[in-house]
Amino acid sequence: MTQAGWYPDPAGQPQTYRFWDGAAWSQETTSDPYAPPPPPRAAPPPPAAPRPPASSPSQQPPTVVAGGAGAPPSSYGQVPTPGYGAGTPPAPGGYGQQPPYGGGFPPAPPTGGSGGSAKTVLLVVAAVLVLILLSAGGFFGVRALTGDDDDGDNEAGDSTSATDSATDETESSDPTEESTATDGTEGTEGSTGTTAPPSTQCTGGIPEPSVTPRRNAERISGGALSIPIPAGFKPEVLFAPAFAWADDFTPLVRTVEENPEAQTSWFSIFGVGGLRKANGFDDPATAAEVVMTCMIESPDQYSDVSGRTEVSSGEITVDGTDAYQLTVEIRVDNADLETEGDIAQVIVVDMGDPDMFGLYISQVPIGDQELLDLQASMVDRILVD
Repeated sequence: MTQAGWYPDPAGQPQTYRFWDGAAWSQETTSDPYAPPPPPRAAPPPPAAPRPPASSPSQQPPTVVAGGAGAPPSSYGQVPTPGYGAGTPPAPGGYGQQPPYGGGFPPAPPTGGSGGSAKTVLLVVAAVLVLILLSAGGFFGVRALTGDDDDGDNEAGDSTSATDSATDETESSDPTEESTATDGTEGTEGSTGTTAPPSTQCTGGIPEPSVTPRRNAERISGGALSIPIPAGFKPEVLFAPAFAWADDFTPLVRTVEENPEAQTSWFSIFGVGGLRKANGFDDPATAAEVVMTCMIESPDQYSDVSGRTEVSSGEITVDGTDAYQLTVEIRVDNADLETEGDIAQVIVVDMGDPDMFGLYISQVPIGDQELLDLQASMVDRILVD
């Protein structure tokens, strides 16, 4: 026979307990499973007819069915088994079913209406955290997660060359030629046919933004530059570490494409920050080319790169300040996504600071005219703070 004690109310009321005396349920209820038993009921008058046999449902607890609302279960994982002194919890370590938390009420049973709400909240929170991590993780392999290209894939084709008539004009400052880094180490040949900059340039920054953007902010700032927040974009500081060459980099992010089955996503990004001159960035033109190469070669930014083609380059002014811009088409070959690659723009601003250049980066998908128009208009909206 089931032991007498307080059990979850079979009527299904959340966080409510009713006393089972071994033969019947009490009229009284409580919210405290450690409460003393209710006073015994007055003995009923003698029956007019013989009492039913002991096996009668009125005298025996109904058969327990998992999840049902009959008699209390003989052992319920979330409710202490009665039997010890009223109001006296079991000794530490001596009760295997004790809820793993201190104080408060044990959760109501799963079939008791809202008893699963706490677990649901935890699951929702966990799901949100997973989505955040997946989103960030999707970018940190981005732009596709399947690994680097083979060098042989980029040995042929005009699209693999970073040189054209525009780069010929700036050949004297082209860092794609074989060069020696400031620390004496030589650059290495990258997967797109360019010379990869030394690691001190591609990973020498402190990209995490110094100030977290306000929720209702209209602009973001970084490295003494600022840009407005376009519709559909929002600041995502978790993406900043992927821009490892920059300092104080604040990115604006918009999801362009998602493939949940492959856990792969593509994002459009606008961001501003700084570029430390001590890391070998001597002039805006050279710095723009080095940053573009670092971005293409970074496993946290692109994989499966199939080609690079320069779109435009040259000196410009940003908010009345001298700067240099480089725009490149970056193509990728990823079967999990329809996006073909990015039109990426790097602008390095010479603000006269002896230690730092200003840095602006934008990445928008090839063929997305809305975002291409935004990219073109954003340059005139950069401010030097």
